[in-house]
Amino acid sequence: MSSIRFGLLGTIRLTCEDREIRLGGPRQRAVLALLLLRHGRTVSVDELAETVWDGSPPPTARTQISICVAQLRKLFREAGVDGEVIVTSHPGYRLDTEGHGLDLVDFLSLTGHAAALAGSGRSAEAADAYRQALALWRGPALAGLTGYALEQEACWLEEQRLTALDGHAELRLALGRHQELTAELAALVSEHPLRERTRHSLMLAQYRSGRRADALETFRTGHQLSIDELGLEPGTALRELHNAVLCEDPAIAAPPTVPEPVAAVAPIAPVASVASVTAEEPEGRPDTSPADLAGEAHTPTAGRPAPPTTPSDLPPNIPSFTGRTAETEVLDALLDGRPDGEPPRVALVTGVAGIGKTALAVHWSHRAAASFPDGCLHVDLGSAPAAPGEVLGRLLRSLGAPGDRLPDDEASRISLYRRLLRGRRVLVVLDDASSYAQVAPLLPANGGCCVVVTSRESMEELVLRNGAVRVPLGVLDRADSTALLDRIVTGGRTAASPAQTARLAELCDGLPLALCIAAARLATRPHWTVRRLADRLADEHRRLDELSLGGSRVRASFELSHGCLSPRLASVYRRLSLLDVPDVPAWAVAALLDCPVETAEQYLDELTDAHLLEVSGPDATGQYRYRFQSLLRLYARERAQEDPDRPAAEAARDRALHSWLTVAEAAHRREYGGDHSVVHGPAPRPHVDRDLLDDLLARPLDWFDSERHCLVAAVTQSARLGLAALAWDLAASTVGFCEIRSNTDDWRRLCEEGLAASRAAGDRQGEGVMLGELGAALLYRGESEASIRLLEEAEGVLRAGGEVYGSALNACKLAVVVRQRGDAAAARALLDGALPALRAAGDLSAQAHALNNLAQIALDAGDPEEAVRLGREAVALARGLGATRGAAQAFHRLGRALLAAGRLPEAEEALTEAAGIVRTKHDRLGMAYVLLGLAEARLRAGRADRADEDLTAALALAEETGSTVLMGRLRLLRAELEEARAPGAALPQEA
Repeated sequence: MSSIRFGLLGTIRLTCEDREIRLGGPRQRAVLALLLLRHGRTVSVDELAETVWDGSPPPTARTQISICVAQLRKLFREAGVDGEVIVTSHPGYRLDTEGHGLDLVDFLSLTGHAAALAGSGRSAEAADAYRQALALWRGPALAGLTGYALEQEACWLEEQRLTALDGHAELRLALGRHQELTAELAALVSEHPLRERTRHSLMLAQYRSGRRADALETFRTGHQLSIDELGLEPGTALRELHNAVLCEDPAIAAPPTVPEPVAAVAPIAPVASVASVTAEEPEGRPDTSPADLAGEAHTPTAGRPAPPTTPSDLPPNIPSFTGRTAETEVLDALLDGRPDGEPPRVALVTGVAGIGKTALAVHWSHRAAASFPDGCLHVDLGSAPAAPGEVLGRLLRSLGAPGDRLPDDEASRISLYRRLLRGRRVLVVLDDASSYAQVAPLLPANGGCCVVVTSRESMEELVLRNGAVRVPLGVLDRADSTALLDRIVTGGRTAASPAQTARLAELCDGLPLALCIAAARLATRPHWTVRRLADRLADEHRRLDELSLGGSRVRASFELSHGCLSPRLASVYRRLSLLDVPDVPAWAVAALLDCPVETAEQYLDELTDAHLLEVSGPDATGQYRYRFQSLLRLYARERAQEDPDRPAAEAARDRALHSWLTVAEAAHRREYGGDHSVVHGPAPRPHVDRDLLDDLLARPLDWFDSERHCLVAAVTQSARLGLAALAWDLAASTVGFCEIRSNTDDWRRLCEEGLAASRAAGDRQGEGVMLGELGAALLYRGESEASIRLLEEAEGVLRAGGEVYGSALNACKLAVVVRQRGDAAAARALLDGALPALRAAGDLSAQAHALNNLAQIALDAGDPEEAVRLGREAVALARGLGATRGAAQAFHRLGRALLAAGRLPEAEEALTEAAGIVRTKHDRLGMAYVLLGLAEARLRAGRADRADEDLTAALALAEETGSTVLMGRLRLLRAELEEARAPGAALPQEA
């Protein structure tokens, strides 16, 4: 049996018996990379899709993932591997590396072994284990793979490499090998200038090599960089080393050089999974740490403290705690302790006020307390903000230090605090922190301890300087929200009303604070039903008032986050809430604020960091989108009512709404090859930068797919605000995309909103246009009676208003209904009558559309040659539009006419032209129709195998789009194909 060697520490690489296995494209590599990173555990298809398509998987993602897995399995089989390497395991796949090799597993096992050796004093062997581990790296981890999820994994792997480099350097320094280290460390510091642990080793190597001035210059450079980049002084260890260099402290003198070890490093033990690899802890907790052996300088204290006690400062556990399974698993990873010479594990729990940060920290701390035999410390930094020295005093007393013998200065208290924690396993919970400066002095220095920080701030310094694991909290999902209500409300009331309980959870927005308040109101009012409270919360104007109980107020909790905003950012937050859209891209916010997009992105990121907005995306155009939680939107709108400059705020809102018209109109022009087949009104169009439009509209259909819900919401809000010209014009500019995507629900709603707004404003032009578009929507839905009624009403309104061009467009729609009802002569008359006005307007797209319909009438009449003539005329016009949907329709109609005329090679050529256009537009329904035509042409030409391929692909696309009419035609052709393949069967002919 052949075995595979998998490589992640560089470009993803597979070898089998010294032969390299060539992988496919980036999707296949991304799937394999994620399976390797999670090897031994099941990875869901959804997670694979989210990773491969960077958060925006297409509708066919699940199919494409299965194809990638099948291709990988085939590669393994061809390499001679027996058994399944990738196992199907609900709800996805699991990679089984038993009998195979993975460089990441070897690296983590070696580094863990090295740390254990170092902890037991076997420094030379530990250094050699680190050397072997680092030799496994071939370049940047996961090189060549992109996307947020994999880039985050690559960052984690790179951090493991840097940590190993630091550990290796410190051991080599302890072994007296400073001379050989200086150049290596200088290059590493140049590459990672803010990494203080590396800079510390470089300073020590320089000093021990007789380069005292260079060591001081290394500190000075790092000090200035820390001030410039972070606004912070360097950490305590670096400052203490600087002082020791200045006074030539004997404690940092070079130790005797230890020769390279003769004994080999112990073999690598098998590892169950990447996530579970940890360093083996030596037995006991020695009084002297590796830092002591390396000559760490100590700050003197006012006397020797008494033996430390075992503190237990945690608040009571949360009886109603519910959910947070994924977040708890992240925190559980902190229990994999490190040797004392390593920094402590740190987690940063973030989220908006009321999201349950403290509840998670306290609940997990009680759950994990047994893993910290030396105690648990807890400090509420928010309720009584104090100077770090005062907080340190409380912590030192909890650790057993006599209160009357504590040092006076903060630096000495920090040193004493960290010395008391050395060699101990203590959990430190720093709750409701406001800044890194508040937290930094309270962090232990040894790996046996663990820290959980909760904060409303993003606290990037904690992540950057201390490697904190971020644990962002969002709202609870429906299941956890209803479970939380069930825990608090007694008497079976929630179980008796599951629908109303789910409704109540939704009205509370999944916010734990709101859910607890709502549950407490029900619990203290046993005569209330769940529905009664839900009905009270349904009123948006009083919802925040209802969600209060004693001192626990949702509004007050939001005020904590809002109160920290600058005046300008608070104004942005209020104005953003005035848009009734489900989410918003940065370009629309730039229109709202009348500022560059880069400035809008900065504001949005700051609001996201404050947990007042959520970010999603990127969307299909590459734009990140931002959204409110519903309760936060209500709060922001309350504050917007207090805006001292309401007229300016409302003008900003209207400018943003009009910006959707600017972009929608540009998208329509690019999709239709010009300003064709649409009537516009007098609504203003704010300027949108041309380069930005090029980025957004590289594929107009992608933009529509990303913006569809916002376009409907913008039309609805414009109609409600009385902006009738904007409402109907934006609807008219959008419905063409709804038709392409077969989205009749949005098509109908857009037209109904635009029609209502036009009628309320007495806008006859808008009324006529919307009546016609609504009639077309109903025609598409198969409601021909209602459709013809609306189209005839539209014709009367448009003619009465002198709208010649709009009337001609409406006549083309009406002709389709009339033809479908069997009156070909009336349909032909309508189309012939419309063409002069369309030619006068220069509308090539509508002219081609009219000629296509005339060609269909000719086909229905049994005159395929006339249909071919009209089809060629339509194609000649459509060529001037470029690669548009109108051009694709013209080629498709010509292909159908040529097929009916028996001119099969020409038919295939025309249909192939149509296929080339719709393929670039990702138009699944259009491609299915084209493939249907190609399958018919190839079947009649005697090429049954090619016809079968086309038909199979068309059936798959038709199933995705849900078109029952198309499915019926495809199944009929499938039956013809099977008959044609029967022995002695004649090829079917066009009727």
